[in-house]
Amino acid sequence: MKTKNGLVVLRARIEKELNNIREVVKRVDGKFAEVAQTTPEDIIVGGFAGYLNGFYNGLEKIFKLVVEGIDDCQLPHAEWHTELLQQMAREIPGVRPPILSSELVSALQEYLKFRHFFWYNNSIYLDWNKLKPKVEKLKPTFEKLEAAFQQFFAFLQAAREHIE
Repeated sequence: MKTKNGLVVLRARIEKELNNIREVVKRVDGKFAEVAQTTPEDIIVGGFAGYLNGFYNGLEKIFKLVVEGIDDCQLPHAEWHTELLQQMAREIPGVRPPILSSELVSALQEYLKFRHFFWYNNSIYLDWNKLKPKVEKLKPTFEKLEAAFQQFFAFLQAAREHIE
């Protein structure tokens, strides 16, 4: 996808996923404002869990787009979810700068771990006291992600201008 048009398509696909994630964050933030000072019913806690799962799934779609479209590699082994996240913090010499800071990777690792828990456990095991900090940090984490992707979009634009 290292053609001018390919880079434009990549950016459009990333922006589409960012818009979807933005909507997830908006919905979570709105509902959290209503229940922040309470212990919400289990059904509400399950809803938050589902949205946190969707948040990370959307990010992973973006990361795959970058790895396949720019880094030109596949991640087929068992630990690919963790490797995919870590790769976003790596500079690929001659290919692209790092997209995420180590601080942002650390924050996102918590959502990756939660997603794993969510996939492999029954919703009755959700604990609001453990979930609440992730819900609280979702919006500021996403704001940092948006800033990181704006920098990446600037890189894509510069790269596009250097392709013949």
